[in-house]
Amino acid sequence: MARKRQSKHTRKAVKRQRSAWSKPWVSSPPQQTRPTIKISEAILTLADPLLTQYRESHRMQAIIAVAVMAWNIALFPDDEHAQVQGMLLESLLSQLSGEDVGVLLRTLDTLIARKRLLYPHVREYILTHQLSLVDNKITLTVGTAPVPEKIQRRAP
Repeated sequence: MARKRQSKHTRKAVKRQRSAWSKPWVSSPPQQTRPTIKISEAILTLADPLLTQYRESHRMQAIIAVAVMAWNIALFPDDEHAQVQGMLLESLLSQLSGEDVGVLLRTLDTLIARKRLLYPHVREYILTHQLSLVDNKITLTVGTAPVPEKIQRRAP
C-alpha cells in the first residue's frame, strides 16, 4: 500500500514538473522556509552545558524555560534586547534577589550568544514547550511560528 501511494506521489510530482516546463512563465512555488533542524533538539543543545551540571527535575525545567526565553530574545534586534528582557523579568522580580537577577541576565546573554553562533539562520519563535523526564531521558516538544517578515528585516 505504501509503495502504491509513493509511486502515485512520484507520478504527480513528475506531472507537475512537466507542467512547469511547458509553462516557463509560471513561477514555481516558493521554497519552504521552515527550518530543517528540530528546534527542540536545538534548545537541548543550547542548554546542554547547564543540563549536564544539574540533574534535578525542577532545575532542568527552569533551564529549558530560560533557554526558550533566550532563543526568543535572540530573534529580536540587538537594540531591543534590554527592553524585551525587562518585560520578561518584570514578573520575576518579586521572586528573585538582585544576585539572582544578575545570574539570570548573564545566563540569558550566554544562551543568546550560543543561539546566534549555532543557529543564526533559524528564525522561528518558540510559542510553547513541554519537557518530560523519564528514566533520566529528556524529551522536549516545542510549538513554533515563523518570525514576522517585518522583524526579520530589522534583525541582524
